[in-house]
Amino acid sequence: MEKKLFAVIGLLFSIIVISGCSRTGEVQIGFSVGPSHERWERDIDFFTSRVTNAGAVLHVSRAENSHARQVEQVRELLKKNIDVLVIAPVDSRRAAGIVRLAHQHGVRVIAYDRIINDCDLDFYISFDNMRVGEMQAEYLTRIRPEGKYALLGGDAGDNNSILLRLGHMNVLQPFVEGRKLSIVVDEYISGWCDEEAFRLIDNYLELNPGGLDAIIASNDFIAEGAFRALEKHNLNRKVLLSGQDAEANACRRIIQGNQTMTVYKYIETLATVAASTAISMARGEPVVNTQMSINNGQVMVPSILLSSMVSVHPENLRMTVIANGYLDERLVFGMQ
Repeated sequence: MEKKLFAVIGLLFSIIVISGCSRTGEVQIGFSVGPSHERWERDIDFFTSRVTNAGAVLHVSRAENSHARQVEQVRELLKKNIDVLVIAPVDSRRAAGIVRLAHQHGVRVIAYDRIINDCDLDFYISFDNMRVGEMQAEYLTRIRPEGKYALLGGDAGDNNSILLRLGHMNVLQPFVEGRKLSIVVDEYISGWCDEEAFRLIDNYLELNPGGLDAIIASNDFIAEGAFRALEKHNLNRKVLLSGQDAEANACRRIIQGNQTMTVYKYIETLATVAASTAISMARGEPVVNTQMSINNGQVMVPSILLSSMVSVHPENLRMTVIANGYLDERLVFGMQ
């Protein structure tokens, strides 16, 4: 099944590149990346490759999780006369001001992986994040359908955190109502910070020794903090732990038995679709493959939600993130 998925993704790349980049002529694209975890450097690499291969000029800025820095960096990008701004916002609501600023300069805006709320956003491209949340909860409840669960969400200012939580509860609610499962920790983690995740789980376990069966961590960075707390209390390999993004450390934890699963999202697909869309918009061409419109609180935003993702666990890790070239086998397995 995974081989078929790779084939479909490869075909999608071809279709998008052909349909989105049919004209010649140099355009200027700005890419403002708000978050700073390992996964985002891959987004930048893939996006850069797609844009430059299409003959466009790319300007990249990294905000390192600072909204104020992102605002200033976008101001600098706009001075470079970019045609389209692609932005992964630090804060989904406060970034509305960035969209308005770009529009004042006649620049259209694509929200990359994180929607921007309460503004006249031009386009949104992401994964189906509610489905990601469902995948995390489904995997853990299949193994352990009863017990005490902790939910560690992402930053409350990131709309994806809300979607992930909705996905979690779509799966967990019947177990809760059936009194098979109880949610003993339910917190959003500011800045997706591993240290805050460590503190929350550590504090809970100090008061409730051994009183935890599973942790749904919304991404691998949060899972890192949760794992350290479990290890401190000698509960690693005993408490189930989810993640997202298939980061190298998370995959090592999976092989070692310290993390149960992660969700691998085909970042190259996202970057390819976003690059194609940005170039089409810059050239005044129609944007193809638009699937739906999503309400951001002010307008219905033309959107593409990708379903190219898979649960990664010990049995399929080699066949997914390694076979696809996302991670080097030696990096995960510690080979010399």
